[in-house]
Amino acid sequence: MTDTHDAPGSYWYELAADTGRVFTPGPDDMEDCYDGVLVASLGETGDAIAVTGDKRQALEALDQYYRRVCGQPNILDDAGADLRDAYYWLDAGHAVFTRRADGGWTATPTQSSTPGAVPVTWFQTPGPVPQPYAQRDAPTLPAGSA
Repeated sequence: MTDTHDAPGSYWYELAADTGRVFTPGPDDMEDCYDGVLVASLGETGDAIAVTGDKRQALEALDQYYRRVCGQPNILDDAGADLRDAYYWLDAGHAVFTRRADGGWTATPTQSSTPGAVPVTWFQTPGPVPQPYAQRDAPTLPAGSA
């Protein structure tokens, strides 16, 4: 018996043929689109990606995604949080998207000059405020300073 999934012209056959190919993600590749910004989760950790290099646009789109799709009160999962605090967990840059054999994709950070690179903003699930943003009780001197 022949598996029709592996037949030329089938969806899975085409995906397997595209394995490793660099592509620009479209609406069918991502989970949703808010105000023209494509967004998708990045696994089980709560991290996500927005296809834009503009952190303001990414914040708005990801906030809508977390409220509508994930059922959270907002991107920080804290109804009382100031959304400006989410900027600490946004990292704008560029990535290349490559197709996996299972039909999914992998986004790899890269330089803007890399062929196929697209502007993106990553969101990492909030934790402690990252350095250098954390406030300190006393000023910190550079190493070797007196």
